[in-house]
This record gives sequence, structure tokens and C-alpha cells, in this order.
Amino acid sequence: MFKTESEFEEHIRKLIFNEIISVSSNFVLLENKDVVDIIICDNSIMQPKLFFIEVKFSTQIKGRIGFGTANGKGFQPEILIKIPQYFNQNMLWIFGKENDVNYYIFTTTQILNFISGNEIELKQNNFQQRLFNQSENKYNDETFLLFIKNWLQITSP
Repeated sequence: MFKTESEFEEHIRKLIFNEIISVSSNFVLLENKDVVDIIICDNSIMQPKLFFIEVKFSTQIKGRIGFGTANGKGFQPEILIKIPQYFNQNMLWIFGKENDVNYYIFTTTQILNFISGNEIELKQNNFQQRLFNQSENKYNDETFLLFIKNWLQITSP
């Protein structure tokens, strides 16, 4: 079980690296993060592509899942306000919570339904905790990896 967002993100990175990147020469996992937490590059010669993952984590002490800066700025609010088609199609929001081993996966379009106050403003923005009640978005390690492989369009050998 995870205690922090850093632990949760590191676990996701290790799963993706060990089970996908290390066995496929077409994919690269970038280490640095400015726009989103995780960027996966599909280096296919015919159609290179980028995939984006934003990792969010809920702890009992914080009681909220924030995004963007305290004054409502940053890449995350901009992506959610403007909904660029590339990010809409190639980005996932993966949520975890303290003392829970599951992953809660949402597309950009889906996560718009869980914004506190129903709109993004020039203030600290948050996601609603009720997103953890969505059983159709809940995955364990095995189903998480199957979901990611399908999303990356990796076919089994």
C-alpha cells in the first residue's frame, strides 16, 4: 500500500518499465517531468507517438486532490480548460489513495466530471473524492497493466 504520491508514481513507473518498456524496443519511458508526471514515447518508425500520464494521490491528512497551482494556473488546468485533442486522446489520469492498492484510471474527458465546484477557477482547484467510487475505473496490478498495454496498443506476441 502507498503512503505518498511519490511512492505511488514510482510504483507505476516500475510496473510500466518492467512489464512494458523493458520488453518492447518501440517504447521509451522519460525520466523528467514538466508537463505531466509520466511520458511514454512510442518510437515506431511508421507512426511515433507520445502518451501522457498524470498521477494524483489522496491522503487522509490532506483530504483533497489538488491540481495546478494555488492560483489556478499551470499545465493541468490549461489541459482541462482547453482540452487539446492530442491530450484528450493520449493522456490518462491515474489516481491512488492512501491504504489502497488499486489504481483509478480516467481519460481527460472522464475526469472533467469530478472537478470540485464543476469549473476550473483562479484558485486552488481540486478533484472530488467520489471518483474513488467508480468501480468501472478501478484496477489492480494485473488489470492495470492490461489496460495500459491496450491503451498503448501493444499486441501480445
